[in-house]
Amino acid sequence: MILISSSVHSEVFTHFDVKSADVPESSCYPYSPVFRTAVDGVPAAVKRTRSPLPYAEGIARWLGELSALGIRTVRPLPRPGNPAALGEHVWVAYPWVDGFPYDASLGHVAGAGDLLGRIHAAPVTGTGMFRFRWPDADQASADEDIAGLTRVFTKYAPDLNGSALPRLTAWLNDFRSETLPPIRDARLPTAAVSMDFRANNLVYDADGVPTLIDPDNAEVAVRLLDLALAVLLFHNEADGGPPRLFDAREWAAFRDAYTAHVELTPEERAAWPTALRYMLVEWAVWSLIAAEDWNDWEDPHQGAFLRALATADLGVFAL
Repeated sequence: MILISSSVHSEVFTHFDVKSADVPESSCYPYSPVFRTAVDGVPAAVKRTRSPLPYAEGIARWLGELSALGIRTVRPLPRPGNPAALGEHVWVAYPWVDGFPYDASLGHVAGAGDLLGRIHAAPVTGTGMFRFRWPDADQASADEDIAGLTRVFTKYAPDLNGSALPRLTAWLNDFRSETLPPIRDARLPTAAVSMDFRANNLVYDADGVPTLIDPDNAEVAVRLLDLALAVLLFHNEADGGPPRLFDAREWAAFRDAYTAHVELTPEERAAWPTALRYMLVEWAVWSLIAAEDWNDWEDPHQGAFLRALATADLGVFAL
């Protein structure tokens, strides 16, 4: 894994008044710049957030509303210019959250489902946040994804060409006609959601209660899609989790904790299998292909998760 150096981000550290002694050598996260440091004497995480700045400010308002409701998530440190547009990106400083990583216990799984349910049920407006946009799917994009899957499977997991690839190819080819319209046209409930609710974005306290520490992909979207994304990618990049998706017991714990706060509509329940397939095609396929850029297929743990993702039995996740 390639470390992301802090040396090219001096403008960011200057803006947040980070003392030279507190500038780290590299990101604490290998996939994007997240710097553990101190801002105004407070242990902090300085990282990129959603661009442009008005969307980042919308996320900040949303986090403030959640925090006021007692829902455990980070929120930007109270200082001028936070978040801030610096160069080509927008940056934010959050307080550093100490605690424990996900340990794959049923208690941690249920705690995550409880938090996601509270977020989805929160009476917030999402003012100023990015609004989810339906993809302009065409055959060319499907063909590009099929070629990408064929390339990475052939290089890293040749057996998947005979097992996973035919199913994924069929779903990619049918996406425009069989998957997108039923979700797009169903007028399913929307909410302000994180769109990246995964184990490695949570920190747990000693009682097993999690805090969301990376809310920066947040947008207003169909909440069922956010739930489906969490199901598929919850263990992605999670060193403390098993290299697979939820099993039946874990899913039951997560689902039951979630539905203690969210009453899914009959339309959502009917659309659930299609929503899972939607996120597998739109997000999981991208993850399978992009993993090559970070050598994740060659990492034993992450490579095993990618194999599990490619061959996922969506029937496990019944409502």
